[in-house]
Amino acid sequence: MVLVDNNPYKHGLETAWGLSLYVEVNEAYFLFDAGPNPRVLGVNAVRLGVDLSRVGFVVVSHAHRDHVGGLKLVSSIKPGLRVYIPPDAGLARYVGNLSLRPVTVNETAEVSGGIYVVKPLYGPPVEEAVAIKTGRGLVILVGCSHPGVVNIVKQAVGDAGLNPYMVIGGLHMSGAPYSEVVDVVTQLIKAGVRKIYPLHCSGDGIREYVAEHHADIYGGGGAGLEVMIR
Repeated sequence: MVLVDNNPYKHGLETAWGLSLYVEVNEAYFLFDAGPNPRVLGVNAVRLGVDLSRVGFVVVSHAHRDHVGGLKLVSSIKPGLRVYIPPDAGLARYVGNLSLRPVTVNETAEVSGGIYVVKPLYGPPVEEAVAIKTGRGLVILVGCSHPGVVNIVKQAVGDAGLNPYMVIGGLHMSGAPYSEVVDVVTQLIKAGVRKIYPLHCSGDGIREYVAEHHADIYGGGGAGLEVMIR
């Protein structure tokens, strides 16, 4: 479920430049990124019926404020919670100063059953992703895709050993030329991706292109989007 995004989707929710996804996989509950501030994260969680006290861990894609500001709310609810981060000394200090427990990820690691934090790649900045094994293939969560979403997908597939099914999150293609948009989408499809949910920094160009030329794989969305995979 998309808790925070700068794009509106469900009526009655707040929007803000940033990203936070709440994920349930079997008995595991976690946040992928935390949005830009505690207020928006908290308001939307309440309105969507998400109990943040159930969260067992957090994965932070990268150190930019629009992905970490909401951690202050998390720390007030569950101090000492594990927060998986890419190797970034400043980010580790920030997380630790919030009375949360930073866990630096250097290589792809399975952090719960079928849930992988994908090896950080350099953008800049250094950025990690999440890959979840499902019966349809990997669901890959991306924060801003600074290292390139195609590179992230290839890393996830190689390390988790399963074909990709879905990519959701920031694709970092706002203002990208049309030819680049076409190339990236083509590469994702060739890699096996069957659903694309462009959020946050993806840009209207890739949303419009995928919706028009590959409607079968396009997933719109924004704050309040809920995706269920069985």
